[in-house]
Amino acid sequence: MSTSARDGCLYRNDHLVSSHLMDNVLKESVFTKLDLVDYFSLADNSLPELPRHVLQHLPHVKTLDLCRNKITKLTEEDFRDIQELEHLLVADNQISEIEKDALPKGLKHVHLGINKLNTLNGALRDLDDLEWIFINANNLKSIENELPTKAKKMQLIHAAHNELQSLPSDLKLMPSLQSLYFYGNNIKSLDETLQKSRNLMRIGLSFNKIEFLTKDDFTEAEKLAELDIAYNELKYLNGSLRSLKSLRYLNLTHNYMTEFSLQEIKGLRRLSVIDLSHNQISLLTGSLENLVDVETRVLELRLDHNHIFNLGGALMGLHGLLRLNLSNNLIQKILPDDLLGLEDLRLLDVSYNHITTLEETSKTFLPSLEELIAHHNNITVLDKDFHGLPSLCSADLSFNKIHTVNYDLVSKSRCTINGVPSILKIYLQDNPVLCDDHLYELVTVFESLNARVSGASTCVAPQTTAPILMRALNDIGPKKENSPLIVVAHMVPDIRLAPQDNLNHETVSSAIPQFVYRRVNPLYRHVLPDQEDGISVIADPPLTLPSTNRKVVVKWPEETRIDKPSHPLADQMRLRELNESPQ
Repeated sequence: MSTSARDGCLYRNDHLVSSHLMDNVLKESVFTKLDLVDYFSLADNSLPELPRHVLQHLPHVKTLDLCRNKITKLTEEDFRDIQELEHLLVADNQISEIEKDALPKGLKHVHLGINKLNTLNGALRDLDDLEWIFINANNLKSIENELPTKAKKMQLIHAAHNELQSLPSDLKLMPSLQSLYFYGNNIKSLDETLQKSRNLMRIGLSFNKIEFLTKDDFTEAEKLAELDIAYNELKYLNGSLRSLKSLRYLNLTHNYMTEFSLQEIKGLRRLSVIDLSHNQISLLTGSLENLVDVETRVLELRLDHNHIFNLGGALMGLHGLLRLNLSNNLIQKILPDDLLGLEDLRLLDVSYNHITTLEETSKTFLPSLEELIAHHNNITVLDKDFHGLPSLCSADLSFNKIHTVNYDLVSKSRCTINGVPSILKIYLQDNPVLCDDHLYELVTVFESLNARVSGASTCVAPQTTAPILMRALNDIGPKKENSPLIVVAHMVPDIRLAPQDNLNHETVSSAIPQFVYRRVNPLYRHVLPDQEDGISVIADPPLTLPSTNRKVVVKWPEETRIDKPSHPLADQMRLRELNESPQ
């Protein structure tokens, strides 16, 4: 059954009423005979107070939703006729005062968040049936002696974004708590208030001012799975985590830690993620290598954005590690012992460091590593660096200083994805090796080993005068009428031929505007395949032709010559692209 009124539309059945008002007028006559309704919502209106004249017709209502109105106060009279209420939602109002005995004693869930409360005034203290409390985003400076300590089913307290200076000591008397959210306050220490929280599973304490933890802060919190203390002022952990046998997620990002010992997580076997990024860590200690009787397992370790110079073998024995992020540190070299025993490691990120060589990785066997991220370093040579990485599928070495790559680099790596052979992708963006005259030879060898090089680089070709260039490419062997003048070049994006005074740049630009060129070795006495009109070309050995899918550029004299003294490579030249075919 539905009813409509001038005040708005009222949808009604035996158990549910929801109404949106016009002019914020509630006619009592519209709400009569609703004694069976157990859910009533007047959310998203502009009510300045609770509509008592309406609520008196809802004696059995269980859920009352008055969120997003303009209510400023909750009084004892407001709830006099709805004492069976179990779920009260008055979030996002302008409530600045609650009378001490205002709320019904049978409340199980109360949402007072996003209001203007400076105090709870004891309004929650005697609500022994409460299961969760939302008091977030108010102006509360303290909730000491405000919580219902006799509420044996209390599971969740959300008190984020207030001005709390400390955790309330009442928490010691609430062992059934499962979730606590106190982020965005001014808390400086935990004061062992959570020591007895045996059922606690989630704690959110980020964006506070916590300076330290003690070894007794979580003594009996053995079910704790998620601990978020990011964006605080922590310098030391003081062995506070060792009793957290169920811990899966530990977030310590953006703190003031200068040192981290792996002994802090000794014996924790369920850790999925430890985030230590954005600290000031310069020293890693406490290797777990010799702890045979106590197994420690971590799936992902984030140490990026710190001040780490070297690993010092601290990560040895860290079982089960799948992802290791060491980016944005000060690491200069990775030694064989640094990654010893990380048989399960699949991703290693050492980008944005000062690494000059990865040669030591060839001495460390990482059988599961699939992705190596090492861009933005100072690496100059790749020799046998991948020999200890048999499963490598991706290596990002962009933005280094690599000028030499050994053809044997990938000989011991075979990428497979879900058991299917695939291609090892090597990214060399902005490395000098991409300007090497024999790059195509390297590419050919790598492709034969199921590896592919990707990337582009801006190359500066050596400046050569026009006469020397002419002699190197043209004044060789017997001269023929209309023989072609060869400027052999690879067509590579962002690579340009050294400017020559005698080249007709307008012709080059208009003929092949989509390519730029790089000069390669002089050619002599090597016969290229016949091209147009059966003309052969003489070239200088040793010469390895590009692969069949590449092209060479050949300059041809104009058919009509101007009989006047001119440079042999002067103005009247045009470019043609010739598809090169196998020798």
